[in-house]
Amino acid sequence: MERRASKKKLSKHLLEMKFMKRTREKTELQDEEEIRAQMFDSEVTPAMRVEGDRFVLESSYVPIENLRFGRLSFKGMNPEIETIMLEDASREEAARPEKIDVSDQEMAERFSNLVGTIDKKFTQKRDLEGKRLPSGSRGT
Repeated sequence: MERRASKKKLSKHLLEMKFMKRTREKTELQDEEEIRAQMFDSEVTPAMRVEGDRFVLESSYVPIENLRFGRLSFKGMNPEIETIMLEDASREEAARPEKIDVSDQEMAERFSNLVGTIDKKFTQKRDLEGKRLPSGSRGT
């Protein structure tokens, strides 16, 4: 109020006239804002004003917990709910990006290496002439 004390106010009767409706609303908002500022001036620090909004207020905990739509319907019991469920599922499907972790070329190379590794596992040890070695001895 101190900064507007020097500014003259319009009379109450003038503000009640039809053509002054917007001006009246604007002055009421300014008055309410000044009252709020005076009430919370001791609680709100300048650092809080500079920093801005650090917190997001959510009225429901559903998006925070990643919960599904609250009502479910199956086998045509409630067609309206089923259409809402289908729309929700299609929205989620569209929002989910398709990921390709491994390209086809990398998969082919990996598979060929894997085939060779498994083949080595099941082959039996043989010497240079192709004869089987006894299980306890090693060839040179």
